[in-house]
Amino acid sequence: MVRSEPLTLKSPNDAKLYRLAVLDNGLQALLVHDPEIGQQQQQQNEQAAEPGAAPGRDALEGSDEDVDSLLSGDEGESGSEDEGDESGSEGSDGEEEEGSDHEHVHLHRGRQHHAGGAVKKAAAALSVGVGHFTDPWSLQGLSHYLEHMLFMGSEKYPDENDYDAFLTAHGGASNACTEEECTTFHFDVKPDALRPVLDRFAPFFLAPLVKADALGREVQAVDNEFAGVLQSDACRALQLRCHTARDGHLFRKFGWGNKKSLVEDPAAAGIDVRQELLKYYREQYSAERMNLVVLGGEDLDTLQQWVEELFSGVPGGRGPRPQYGSAGPPYEGGRLYVLPAVRDEHRLTATFQLPCLNGKYRKKADEYLGHLVGHEGAGSLLSALKARGWATELSAGVGDQSSVTWLFEVSITLTEAGLAAGPGCGLAAAGLLFKYLAMLRSAGPQRWAYDELAAIAQMRFRFQEEEDASDFTSGLAADLFFYQPQHVLAGQYMFDDWDPQLVTELLQGMTPDAVRLDLCTRGYEEAKQAVLGGLAGAQEGREPWFDFPYVEAPLPAELRQSWAAAPPSADIALPQRNDFLPTEFELRCEQQGAAGPAGQQQEQQQQDGKDAAAAGPADGPADGAAAAAAAAAADSAAFPSPPALLVDSPGLRVWHKLDSSFRQPRTNAYLRLFSAAGYASPRAAALSHLLIKLLDDALCETAYLAEVAGLHYGIWWEGAAGLDLKLHGFSHKLPALAQFIARSLAGLEVKAEPFARVKEALLRNYRNVNMSVSKHATYQRLLALKDRFWHADEVLPELEGLQPGDVQSFLPTMLSELHIEALLHGNITAQEAEALAQQLHSALGGSQLAADARPPERCVQLPKGCNMLHRSPAKNPEEDNSVVEMYFQCCADTVADRALLDMVEQLMYEPCFDTLRTKEQLGYSVHSGTRRTHGVLGLCVVVVSGAHGPAHLDARIEAFLAAFQQTLAGMGEEEFEKQRAALLALKMMKDRAMLEESDRAWDKVATRSYAFHALRDECAHLRVLSLQQVRDFYAAYFAPGSPARRKLSLHIVGKAHTAELAEPAPEGAQLVERPQALGKQLPLWPAMLGNAHAAR
Repeated sequence: MVRSEPLTLKSPNDAKLYRLAVLDNGLQALLVHDPEIGQQQQQQNEQAAEPGAAPGRDALEGSDEDVDSLLSGDEGESGSEDEGDESGSEGSDGEEEEGSDHEHVHLHRGRQHHAGGAVKKAAAALSVGVGHFTDPWSLQGLSHYLEHMLFMGSEKYPDENDYDAFLTAHGGASNACTEEECTTFHFDVKPDALRPVLDRFAPFFLAPLVKADALGREVQAVDNEFAGVLQSDACRALQLRCHTARDGHLFRKFGWGNKKSLVEDPAAAGIDVRQELLKYYREQYSAERMNLVVLGGEDLDTLQQWVEELFSGVPGGRGPRPQYGSAGPPYEGGRLYVLPAVRDEHRLTATFQLPCLNGKYRKKADEYLGHLVGHEGAGSLLSALKARGWATELSAGVGDQSSVTWLFEVSITLTEAGLAAGPGCGLAAAGLLFKYLAMLRSAGPQRWAYDELAAIAQMRFRFQEEEDASDFTSGLAADLFFYQPQHVLAGQYMFDDWDPQLVTELLQGMTPDAVRLDLCTRGYEEAKQAVLGGLAGAQEGREPWFDFPYVEAPLPAELRQSWAAAPPSADIALPQRNDFLPTEFELRCEQQGAAGPAGQQQEQQQQDGKDAAAAGPADGPADGAAAAAAAAAADSAAFPSPPALLVDSPGLRVWHKLDSSFRQPRTNAYLRLFSAAGYASPRAAALSHLLIKLLDDALCETAYLAEVAGLHYGIWWEGAAGLDLKLHGFSHKLPALAQFIARSLAGLEVKAEPFARVKEALLRNYRNVNMSVSKHATYQRLLALKDRFWHADEVLPELEGLQPGDVQSFLPTMLSELHIEALLHGNITAQEAEALAQQLHSALGGSQLAADARPPERCVQLPKGCNMLHRSPAKNPEEDNSVVEMYFQCCADTVADRALLDMVEQLMYEPCFDTLRTKEQLGYSVHSGTRRTHGVLGLCVVVVSGAHGPAHLDARIEAFLAAFQQTLAGMGEEEFEKQRAALLALKMMKDRAMLEESDRAWDKVATRSYAFHALRDECAHLRVLSLQQVRDFYAAYFAPGSPARRKLSLHIVGKAHTAELAEPAPEGAQLVERPQALGKQLPLWPAMLGNAHAAR
């Protein structure tokens, strides 16, 4: 008999209904009814029943143009869909490394689009309580391999591409990941397809085929995935930690898996891998070890009925998931490990092995300690490290949770001085860490600090924002292993069991004798010699899977004793109380009258509909234009109203929208500061970027308090477009933070100590540009296409020569001719928005630069029929991977052409992945996607491969493109209509949070198109375009041999294929030696700017 109970402990902001059911086989299912999805399904059913309903009216999800940004690290936020993003090219703060978490992600079809329509997605996830801890020693990586194989067909659906193809045709995406103690599979899809997708999903866990003929392809995928992270510093450091765990310990297992562990070694030992996969599946994938979460618009009874029908047959009886508390601690304490860094960096990580804290989630003792040790305010460990010139960044907290141990990690990014100080190898910074821990022990547990964290958590819980449907379900499926069922929706926010004794016990275990220190450094050879020559018992080793050297040594007893006995430092103290905690949460839309904003929005949407119907598209046949206009008018209510132009004066333009939809006490304030002086030369670019970094450093101690209190800011360099400042979070203290930032910029004093430290970090970032081969290819493409783009190699020497006085004298020059364009959206009235914008403008000097004085950014126009090829060696000489980014330039961005391009991409995406990745196994990373570069449309196909050279990859992409033209020719109208509906589903997905609506509006402001209704109008065109139009568009712009095709192929060549660099160009291809030279040789597309006053 199925047992069930409602779950009622949830955020007041959460309208969903929850029920936990336990099936007879022991599988635990969390059922989630979202009434908004139910309402939209009812509306769609009613519309479908109306005579003359618009084609494709069952659209669900939303998408705007793909973002193609080089921003990453702390500059990795853009919100722009246009390729005006250059901070990555300007030496952004390191490219974010893949695989830095201890998990192995199997991405199938993972496009994530958020567009701002009226529709939401359904989703489901299943988490199995076993991971690579349960791998046999003779088949390491088996859990990960099985995760891959479950996608390759079941008894009910034997076609290995059925699941992915069905999801693609119904606006869906799937993913999976393998961790130490759980493996999670999840998907999202348009709501009316939830039941049939579940019907395909459930057989993964009932009767997978584990096909013999798919084994080789999928082990190649696992191996390709592993090859993709061989040069990742985070993954190398993680694997060293595994390799140097105690002999025989679970932590020593190689969870990634590769050909050697899954094919070569088993073959040598006479092991039948397929039989072992099936055996592992039968023994470990047991129903009582599974958590299922299903989110849909159906009522809870219907969802439960589906789950019982589809999942009751999952085999059970193997008992609870394995627990490993008896394994003991994985590491020997008091030791130092040093490994070489691929990137130019020095990172010291101190790891403490805490006891397993499962079941103690209401105490949050680890979060309390992470908050204090990782604090960035006055008196913090980071501030003390910065004052000595030893470090630029620090993070602290539990990074790995298992039933064996919780690993508390303190990660410090060292300067050259920090690396060399004291005993060397970053050990002086470790000594200061122990001084900080001594201060915490001396001061004792602080109830007020815990209460602050509790207040912030309760605030976040009370005003909880909606998550991505797939992230939401997969998170809950894993959380059910960690929280009591009745707490699964609130557990992460619970700070209601203050336990000072537990805090004291954890601190007592964080000692020099217990610490493990890992130093990942670009100066490995020097550090190695220092360790071998200065530390008794030091020895060299080699990590066998990633194949890199390392050195290890016990920390000297006298050093550990000195750290343990050292008194707290005078410049280290507990943090101050947080004045940024908000206390005012009233909604401005309610203060203005409940009917006011809602009525205004309804009037705006009615006017938008009239405008759309009256205007109609300017292109396309008259009957199609009329149909599109009618569809746009009908759609107006499904999309949010645009912001209003509030201020347009010399030096300042302000857009504003008072939110009445999300009803949150939050505001998003985005500002772009343009100065012609900021990008006039490579030296100016270096000065601008360094100025921003110095400002960021000066803000740190104060702004960190705002960050903790739920008020976030980011400031980064957008190259020729200017400087972007974004603030978002609780409204109450946002004006105070914004004003503090503006005053700090205008009054910045460039001092010698922070200048040297900040400049060193920025120089390192520039040296690390393009270490990722895929980002390197994109970088080269943008070099070719952008009309104003200073190469990082041009900026770097200018940066090296800068002195504090240079930056100080540059600041007034930059501010003297400044234009600010701002968007303020959320819980802020028009009067408040205008007042804040005027205050910021005044604080920054009140420049009167006119908006039209800003030069437009333009795109290089490739000639029709061109076949251009650029080759570059990988920046890292040890890089095994090569990449091809094949770019096709189409035409200037119009709504009609964008609809056609997006339809091509929708039809091509899954076959491209299935052909080049699944069937041909060219590489683990294969994808296609649209691009919009300064208002010019294009499409890219990208393949990253550790096995093949770029020439072969290029040829296979071309072969696919030729074959796909035949696929389009043979496509029937029924399939086309399914794909049209799926794309409309992507386009019309409802915003989950106000940030998504703000980001989309900001894209139109930042690119100066002001086309706030572009998405609505594109959906209208999508509904009326024909299959033949799509065929013609493809034939013109993408089909091999087309005289109108404009092709630019970027080859980044890994170490195994460097001979290709010297080979002559293939027949018909034109070699391009310097991509940036194209802007001087070719014409530019017209500037694609809109009229701010014409925008509604």
